[in-house]
Amino acid sequence: MSRSVFLDREVEAAGPVTAGDTVELAPGVARHLAVTRIRAGEEFDLVDGAGLRLRAVLADDGAGAAEGTRVRVLSVVREERTGPELVLVQALAKGERDAQAIEAATEIGVDRVIPWQAARSIAQWPAKKEQKAHARWRSLLEAATQQSRRSRAPELEQLARGRGIAARLREDDLVLVLHEEAREHLADLLAGMPADAGAQARAHPRIVLVVGPEGGISGEEIEAFAAAGARPVLLGPTVLRASSAGPAGLVLVQAALGRWAARGESPRPAEQID
Repeated sequence: MSRSVFLDREVEAAGPVTAGDTVELAPGVARHLAVTRIRAGEEFDLVDGAGLRLRAVLADDGAGAAEGTRVRVLSVVREERTGPELVLVQALAKGERDAQAIEAATEIGVDRVIPWQAARSIAQWPAKKEQKAHARWRSLLEAATQQSRRSRAPELEQLARGRGIAARLREDDLVLVLHEEAREHLADLLAGMPADAGAQARAHPRIVLVVGPEGGISGEEIEAFAAAGARPVLLGPTVLRASSAGPAGLVLVQAALGRWAARGESPRPAEQID
């Protein structure tokens, strides 16, 4: 079984960490460690959400996890990001389906999430509650990062509203709008892409998947996407919910990039010290 992963964004706040160091955990991370009942001598990983992975054990200095704030570092790995960056534009959806979507997308490997209050979104983030809702999404992404044993947590952007989402797109993005009335299939489009992920990253540093709300993407929003160079694509013969469309699209993209095959570009350590 793989080692448990705990996210501590401040693990290097006092400076770079090397093997043999003893580091102080943030209080919330120490509490999480205690709740999961990590035992003395049991190895686990500490990650900072930006590619740093520390293999660690509880420090044998009398401070256990319950009091614990100290762990001993066994090895240090800095995992490089591989391109292209995968971006999910997720429309707000009712019934927690948007939350389910971003959790699954994190497990699949999304790099960036943009919450989108589309014109036809039933779910809303009122201005006075937007900060709280944003914090909840961040918490979901961080929990999914730990569950999926990632060293990098997805970046979470601020909420985009209506046609304003088009302003978040870049000229060199490959923007794919998942749309049930599209004629081009996503799998066919991906089959025509360069098999080498490095070549794909040079052509399009970001691949952006757009998932609309339950009521569909409005005509004005479709026009805004088209003006930004987006392409509407179809996932398959069935209509997927907001909770599953984005993850399904990401699976196809990951497979097309070769990341889930033996030849795939899994993150490689730029530095490892034992």
